[in-house]
Amino acid sequence: MHLKLRKRIFRLLGLLVFVSFLGVFPAVGQTETGGQVIDSTGIEAPKAIPTQDLIQKIEEAVEETKVIGRKIEANDDLVSLDTLFPAYVKFIQREMKLTESFISSNPNRQKINNQIKKWNGYNNHLTQWESLVNEYEARNIKLLERVQLSEQIWKLTYEKIRDQQIPVEVSRRVKETYDEMRGLSKQITSKNNDYLILESRINKQKVDIAEVIDVLEKLKESEIYSLFYLRHEPLWQSDYSTLTKQSDGAERGTAFYQNISESIKYLRDNSLRLFWYLIYVLVFAFFIRWLNRVFENYKHEETDRNIVKARDTIIKHSRQVIIFMSLLGLTYYLENRPTLLNDVLHLLILISSIPLVRPFMRDSFKNLLYYVILVFILDTVKTYIWFSSLQYRVYLMIEALFVILLLYRYAFRYMGALRFKEHFFGALLLRLAPVFQLIALISIISNVLGYTNLTDLSLKIAAKSGVYAVISYALLLVLGGMTIGVIHNHFESRENGDSPQKKIIELKSLYFIRFVVIVFWSIIFLSIIDMLNPINGYLTDALSEPYVFGSLSITIGDVLNFLFILLISFTITSLVAFFIDSGQFKSKYINLPKGIPAAISLVIRYFIIAAGIILALSSLGVDLSKFNLMAGALGLGIGFGLQNVISNFVSGLILVFERPILVGDTVEVNNLLGTVKRIGVRSSNISTFDGAEVVVPNSNLISNDLINWTLSSNLKRIEILIGVAYGTDLNTVLKILRETVDSHEDVLKTPAPQALFSDFGDSSLNFRLRFWVPFEHGMQAKSDVSVALYNAFEEKGIQIPFPQRDIHIKTVPPEPGENKLTPPE
Repeated sequence: MHLKLRKRIFRLLGLLVFVSFLGVFPAVGQTETGGQVIDSTGIEAPKAIPTQDLIQKIEEAVEETKVIGRKIEANDDLVSLDTLFPAYVKFIQREMKLTESFISSNPNRQKINNQIKKWNGYNNHLTQWESLVNEYEARNIKLLERVQLSEQIWKLTYEKIRDQQIPVEVSRRVKETYDEMRGLSKQITSKNNDYLILESRINKQKVDIAEVIDVLEKLKESEIYSLFYLRHEPLWQSDYSTLTKQSDGAERGTAFYQNISESIKYLRDNSLRLFWYLIYVLVFAFFIRWLNRVFENYKHEETDRNIVKARDTIIKHSRQVIIFMSLLGLTYYLENRPTLLNDVLHLLILISSIPLVRPFMRDSFKNLLYYVILVFILDTVKTYIWFSSLQYRVYLMIEALFVILLLYRYAFRYMGALRFKEHFFGALLLRLAPVFQLIALISIISNVLGYTNLTDLSLKIAAKSGVYAVISYALLLVLGGMTIGVIHNHFESRENGDSPQKKIIELKSLYFIRFVVIVFWSIIFLSIIDMLNPINGYLTDALSEPYVFGSLSITIGDVLNFLFILLISFTITSLVAFFIDSGQFKSKYINLPKGIPAAISLVIRYFIIAAGIILALSSLGVDLSKFNLMAGALGLGIGFGLQNVISNFVSGLILVFERPILVGDTVEVNNLLGTVKRIGVRSSNISTFDGAEVVVPNSNLISNDLINWTLSSNLKRIEILIGVAYGTDLNTVLKILRETVDSHEDVLKTPAPQALFSDFGDSSLNFRLRFWVPFEHGMQAKSDVSVALYNAFEEKGIQIPFPQRDIHIKTVPPEPGENKLTPPE
């Protein structure tokens, strides 16, 4: 009967859901709200204000005009933009003339890349201004809609009161309010027109800048910059008289002093962003300090070399970690930096990475890191020195020879001496040393022959690959150390630090971080060889190619976005479950009651999943409004076909929020005794003491009788029944019972144990011994106490009797061959 009633209820709920979905879509074009018609745009149609509300509405209108008047006033940044923009236009025009001169000077690819980067910085600056202006336009449009609606209302009100006999003073104030709204509307429209003109002029400059960048990109991709284009004559045919002459500027690098001024101006313009970044750095410093305390409070004993290296990076080099990560984060926080500032920042990152990498290298290789800094400086400084053509080629020759000698000095001597398992980074560099040396040799040969494009590229690969390999390895150590610290704290706070799962998670995390760092280095390498933008453009074109399926048009990029959003959503939910469900927040941070973190985790996880699914469908271009009819059909299906699923789902929510059982509780349901391992929204897992894990539908836990042995307390009362032979001293038995139970270490003193005489049995004097122990020690404590009682009775000579029965024989059957006995009368 109960089951039938539940089915009827769920069917009724399904019908109600279906009807509700049908009922939320009224006739298209209008909706009734409180007897007032609202058009299809959702905006309430204006109507005249009732006479009794005029004074109150006039006061509200006056206050509204003051507020809107303040809002439409431009802030200092927008006001200063009117003065800065004309000067910036003149600056852009000067830079364009300099760029024309630069293009005619036959620059190399590196100098062209620097120019492109500089113009991207100009474009980004204009984009910020354009966004500022557009933000004010969008805000004023919203205010204009609001003012125009008020204007129509006051116009209707004024026309209405002219036909009524109301005081002249009131009529005059209504007219003034209407005029104020109309004037405010004109003022907003005028300001928006000015903003629109300014935005158009900014956009015109952006178009001009885009044309300059396009010219530079085409120049870089022209034939004269192909790798095997003979840009210069061979060295033996060069005019060596120009070697000692001052450069004519044809091959000059970026002006050093101009870069200094640009860098100072850039830092001054971004001073507010730098201030906020400093706050982020302080937060990160507190995080590293917290990791240090984690390793101090919870001893971390591992034998895996990768885990030990990651841990020691945080413990022994905390300050270097903070400096390194702060500088590395600054490269992504500050975009479109001047060339000099960018090179200085990368040099500081390289210098700060050396204290992190050096302790994990063999002594014979530690000095190599300082030469890596020198190679980076040699490769960078040529950008800021004015060279003639021959001077530039000689400089490249010296740099290539230095790289070859350095590789020979530190690599070929120890080739094969290091093993990958013991010294992964050092062994990897040794294996790659012949490749780098070959590339450096190619740069020398191509330089001699006059193929200087190939010289620039090969020398850049040989010089900078090792530089960014050092930085990548330092990043690998730091990210690994932070990850190991978080995982270590997670398990130790649960007093489960020796769990095999811990090491598995640590190793998997380190492998994942290694993969991420390899991808990071690969992106940098593609940028070094000028292949990142072409590959990015090719992938963008391929992923944006539309495919039509009926009325739906999607691209591969949309599908990848869909999968990526779902992956990120489920990853975040896994992290939420990993941290919140552990109970760590109960004891350290918020001190929530048992079970509340699991409920919070459930809500957060399903909210993230729901939001992820909606965003993923939106990324595919799916119109979610088309799911309304499907949702109604789903409600009908729930009512008739998915009763058990919904019943289990609702029961799961009841279990999570009402908390009749919690993870770790020992429960008994349907003759099933075990520990709750997981509470899901559809089913729960109970691990029996026989080792089986049983999946129990949540509705069974709600609708059936459930015994929770550890809900409010994990204490259990044990009762031992024992009997002794008649004639035994009762007081002696009671004393033995008390002394035996008191001597056991797991028996609680409060509540106190009870030794009771029960009754006079058929063959024994019966006693009851009751005592309380933690639930997990119940069976063992009962066994120990029973054995101790038996030994004590044996020692005192107290017998535990067998059951006794008196048998009365009325007749005895005769033996075979004997006469049957006749009982006397």
